[in-house]
Parts: sequence; structure tokens; C-alpha cells
Amino acid sequence: MELEEMQTRLEKELPAKRFHHTVAVSQTAVELARLYGVDEKKAAIAGMLHDSGRQIPKKDFIAKAAELGIPLDEVEKAQPILIHAKLGVYYAEHEFGVTDPDILSSIRYHTTGAAHMSPLAMVIYLADLIEPHRDFEGVDTLRQQVRQGLEYGMLKAYIHTMAYLMEQGQLIHPDCLAGYNELIMAQEANQQ
Repeated sequence: MELEEMQTRLEKELPAKRFHHTVAVSQTAVELARLYGVDEKKAAIAGMLHDSGRQIPKKDFIAKAAELGIPLDEVEKAQPILIHAKLGVYYAEHEFGVTDPDILSSIRYHTTGAAHMSPLAMVIYLADLIEPHRDFEGVDTLRQQVRQGLEYGMLKAYIHTMAYLMEQGQLIHPDCLAGYNELIMAQEANQQ
């Protein structure tokens, strides 16, 4: 399925606000891909499909994951909003025909991040966080940091996300901590 077909279908399946966010993430992902030498077509597709799991209402995420045989961890069960990433992988593969493992992994980790993320996965994570419709406190600084280096941007994004989650009294997914720890260890190794 071509990108335009995906966009047309998502416009029908997603609420308008979510659809506009999706298009913005896809466009931002292409910009970041160009900046960091990542495949722009893959970035456009992964960005377009990153929230395809949001076609299911949030209240139904756990039941839909069970129905599809998608395993959930305890943090996902406690914070079901995270589940849309795994649902998105299912829909990207089964309804949009995506077979590229890098694109699927990028969709899978766009909410939590993870250790060993590909450059494409980092681009999608960051594009989701800094797309032009985002207006949380500190987003402009984060936008600048993301353009100073891919790993640097990821590190700053993890710090921002974990601080927000702690302030809200929410759980931090182990994949997020693993991604953060990996980048800190790499940074320390480079300074030696």
C-alpha cells in the first residue's frame, strides 16, 4: 500500500485531531530522516502508521490485545495508553501490508523507546514528541536539542519524558529506562 492510500484510510479511521497529529509526525519524521541520513520513505510510512492502533478506543486496548494474542507486560496493563504501539504494529502489518522489520519496530517503540533502537526508530520516537502541534512546556528547547544529534536528542527526550511521568506519579516502562541507560553508558564510554 502506498503512503497516500495509508493517509486516506487513516483519515477515515482516526479522529480528526489524531489524524492531523499523524500527518504532522510523518512530515516531521521525514525532516529528521533527511537530517540524520535515515530512509525518508520508511520514515514517512512509520510516522503515518505510528498511531494506527489508536483506531481502537483506549478503553478497549487491553481486550483488543487479548483478542489478537498480543502479550502485555504489567506496566502496559497498568497504563493501557502504551498498548496502542503494539496494536499499531499489528495493524501496520495485517491491514496496511507493512513487512519491513525496521518500520514495525519503530511503531512498536514510539511510546516507550528502548535499548538498541535503530536510527529510524529514534526518528519516529522524536518526531512523535516534537511535531509542530505539540505545545507542552519545554517543547521548543527539545526541538532544538533533537536537531543537535540523534542520540543526544533521544537522551534529552528520555529525560523529559521520565521527569513528566514522575511528576504525574505514573510508571516508567522498563524499555524507556533501558534506552536511557544505554545512551548514558555510551556517552560515558565516549568520554573515556
